[in-house]
Amino acid sequence: MPDFSKFTLLVVEDDIVSVELVKSVLADTGIRIEHAITGLEAVKMIKRGFKPDIILMDMRLPEMDGYQATGIIKELHPEIPIIAQTAFAMTEDRQKCLAAGCDEYITKPYDEAVLLEIITDFLYNNGE
Repeated sequence: MPDFSKFTLLVVEDDIVSVELVKSVLADTGIRIEHAITGLEAVKMIKRGFKPDIILMDMRLPEMDGYQATGIIKELHPEIPIIAQTAFAMTEDRQKCLAAGCDEYITKPYDEAVLLEIITDFLYNNGE
C-alpha cells in the first residue's frame, strides 16, 4: 500500500456511500481526506485557503456541478490535479471532463486498484 500520509485529498461528492467507499479504499494509505457535498462548497473551501494535494470530483452535483467547480478551482490553482468521477463511461463524457480542466477521469463504480494507481501517479509522478 502506498504511503500518502503527507497528502490531503478533497472528495467532492454528494453520495455519502461513495465517500465512505473512497475512505475505505484509502484507509491504509494514511492520506487525510476532506469532504465537500457540492461543487460550490468545494470552491468556497479553496477560496478560503484550503489547498488539497489532489481532488476527486463527482461531476453531477447539486448547486454547482463538477464541471463548473473544476473550472473555477483550476483558475485559482491550476497545479492541483482533479480526477473526475462519473457514472457515465461514454467517450464524450471523458472528453467533456478533460475539457472542463480535469486531469484524469474514472467511472463509478471503479476498481479500487485503478483508483489507487491514478492517485499514486498524480501524487508521486505528476500524472505520468
